[in-house]
Amino acid sequence: MNPMNGETPPTLQRDDRGTVAIVTMNRPAKLNALSNEMIAALMEMLDSIELDAAVRVIVITGAGRAFSAGADIAGFQRHLEAGPAEAVAHFMRPGHQMTRRVESFPKPISYEWHGGGQELRPSR
Repeated sequence: MNPMNGETPPTLQRDDRGTVAIVTMNRPAKLNALSNEMIAALMEMLDSIELDAAVRVIVITGAGRAFSAGADIAGFQRHLEAGPAEAVAHFMRPGHQMTRRVESFPKPISYEWHGGGQELRPSR
């Protein structure tokens, strides 16, 4: 929480610098672990950037000491415990959709790596 105004900071921040959109995952206390909230925010941001003709390149980075710890296992624990169908619907499927979106994105995406987190790393 932001002690100044009581608001929770956004899980993603965007800073456009000329033709480059810098997208910062902003959950440093959780090492930027990918929750469903962050995955949805990233998908929404990619949709917005895709339509923004002024942006030609994206750089994704993470706030704090790690790029990303990977999937937020603690956040998905209840789905994993509920069984395979729940795990697929609420844990695996959103992550796979995000990975496919990043891999097929029409604009170049670069990463500022530090720490772990390979979920967003492109296969090409």
